[in-house]
Amino acid sequence: MATMANRALVLLAIIPLVLAAGKPTMPRFKWGQSKEQIYLSVMVRDLDRGSVKVSLPSAGEFSFTATTTKGEEYAATLELREDVKIEDLKWEVMERTDKWGIVTLCILNKANAHRWDLLVSDPDKKLKGLVLKDYSREDQALEPEEEIPYVDDNSQYVTALTAKNKQKTIEKFSTVLVNVRYPWCSQCKSQDEAFIKAAKAAKAKGKKDKRWKKVAFAVLDAREERKLARELGAKCDYSCEYRVFTGPTEDSVPLKAQWSEAEVLNGLTKFLGPAVQVLKDVGEAAPLKEKNTTCLGRFASEASPEFALYKKVAGLMRGELVFAAIFGETAPVELWPNKQNFSFKFDGSLKDNGTELFDWIKPRSIPLLQEYDWQLRETYEKLGLPLAKVWIDDKDKNPSFEKIVRHAVRRVAKKFIGKIAFVEVKKSTYSYELRDFGLNQPEVYPAFGIASNSSYNAVKYGFEISSDVAESAEAFWKDADKASAKLVSFCEEMLAGTWPEAHESAAVQTNWTQGMVKKLSWKSYKEISNPEKPLLLELYGKYRGEHEKKTKEAQHLATVLETSDSFHVASLDTSDNYVPAGDFKRDKYSSDTEWYWVPAKPAGAERPAVKKLMKPKKDAPIKTVLEFALKQSGASFTVEELYPKFEKLMVDDPPATPPPSAAGGMGDMGGMGGMGDMGGMGDMGGMGDMGGMGGGMPDMGDLAGKMGGMGGGMPDMADLASKMGGMGKKEL
Repeated sequence: MATMANRALVLLAIIPLVLAAGKPTMPRFKWGQSKEQIYLSVMVRDLDRGSVKVSLPSAGEFSFTATTTKGEEYAATLELREDVKIEDLKWEVMERTDKWGIVTLCILNKANAHRWDLLVSDPDKKLKGLVLKDYSREDQALEPEEEIPYVDDNSQYVTALTAKNKQKTIEKFSTVLVNVRYPWCSQCKSQDEAFIKAAKAAKAKGKKDKRWKKVAFAVLDAREERKLARELGAKCDYSCEYRVFTGPTEDSVPLKAQWSEAEVLNGLTKFLGPAVQVLKDVGEAAPLKEKNTTCLGRFASEASPEFALYKKVAGLMRGELVFAAIFGETAPVELWPNKQNFSFKFDGSLKDNGTELFDWIKPRSIPLLQEYDWQLRETYEKLGLPLAKVWIDDKDKNPSFEKIVRHAVRRVAKKFIGKIAFVEVKKSTYSYELRDFGLNQPEVYPAFGIASNSSYNAVKYGFEISSDVAESAEAFWKDADKASAKLVSFCEEMLAGTWPEAHESAAVQTNWTQGMVKKLSWKSYKEISNPEKPLLLELYGKYRGEHEKKTKEAQHLATVLETSDSFHVASLDTSDNYVPAGDFKRDKYSSDTEWYWVPAKPAGAERPAVKKLMKPKKDAPIKTVLEFALKQSGASFTVEELYPKFEKLMVDDPPATPPPSAAGGMGDMGGMGGMGDMGGMGDMGGMGDMGGMGGGMPDMGDLAGKMGGMGGGMPDMADLASKMGGMGKKEL
């Protein structure tokens, strides 16, 4: 009996050990951070280096498993405080050990670049004492971020949305506007303030208007409710968005955050009614079509899956056009553009997730051609299409002619629906854009060009009405058939990528003859990229010092080299022309003058590399330029022969005298000579010693500093002060 009892005791003692052996041990951790990354060290004694496995099961989870050389298992899954980028995970087992064992260093890239307050969401008892701060990897310059109690401070106007109360909240209200925000994010501070102000205003509206009584403003803490925040597209950047729910079975749709409560309320108004207006028959659509772009769908019933998809698209496009539906019959979805006498019929599928219908409606929901202003920028950005522009001279109105122009452009626009959007812009507001389309030398109206998209840095394509296209812009546009055909061809080539990109360009020189400087521009840049003869090329900016003198020097240089026809003297003003970045290392508005030798391009081969005059690199004297040209060209002239001729030309035909400064030539105040000694003003006794002006008159030297930014036409005020310094009462 005693033996059996002893055996039982042994078994009871072994069982916990067996059970314990089956449960992995938690490793130790140390962590530090920079603004962009988390440096997480995982320490295990006697680590079997080949057994380590590190992964990120989700954007908010970290997983580690390994075994020791003795077979002991270690494992940990941490719920991180914030999200990281799964695809950027890096880790390695370090050679150097820590007092807690061999280190596996893991580098996690933060989804949002900022300082984390904690490593894990809930540092519970399991991790107590196992997670330490690694100050050797901590960026000490990171300051703790202010987290305002946004919901608590405004609890009478907003409600806190969570995964648990989401469904109940959406069922309770007809419309729920959600501000998805991180508590530390300051990028959307103004929009956060506008959200609260709008919530207050909506509550006041609800006392008088039943529609607003069922509207709720909610706030989702994107850090604490990360799964729901991911679903709702949480982010911390300048392009803030709210989310709108209009029913428990509806997906949320984005609403751009605004800077004022009025704009927030205006945007939300679109969601107070149904996304789709249900009609009894087609006749009820007539008044809708008179005032709006209208989309009409006909479905077997409200329960049909096709209607569910149609309703989803309508929800995404609230406020952009009117959606209507008729039940009891089926027919293709039809869209009537506002103020147009035609409609479009959808021939695509209603069996996908709505993308095909959405993509079909989007470009057809805007007019074929409409006047553009800045408020439409977002509309065309979302459209994501190339943007064709016709510039109209609104300062010289000609209604009948403009009607012909618009008619021609609309004909073209109709052919490219869904491929290119078309807008009309005014000369008075948008003429500056012509520069980047290469259409400003000279400006001719109406002008036409296409941008690859509606952003400021889009690739530009210009349609220049040259003499080989028409005798004048007016003649081109008056022949609407010919204009439409030419513009259609232009649009097709742009889409195919065969039309050359436009850039800023000076006018093309048309009167060049031997002995003159070839004044090149971007439009004639092929003479640099593919020259038939070598070029002695001057690169300059028109804002350089002594511009008139240097221009005259180049002219006379070309004259003395007239008999040397093995190369040409050319110039390019980089301040007025686009220059490909890889061709010359030069800032666009550099005030330096640089000289290059551009070899001719051999047939069937690449053009040899250009050579720069290096001694000196900038503003070389003409004698040095002549020596450079002789060395590169191998021509038969001599510097001793040509340079005296150049000097004589500079004496006989000197540069023009620069015009007086824009401030009226105050310069050294010589222009005041006609005022004599200003005796008529007596001794200005009434002004005393001007002491009464006291602090009202600044020290002229100080004034110089304050007015320094006025540049150009103003004389040097410090110099003016010194010149006025010796003037007594009577002299002044």
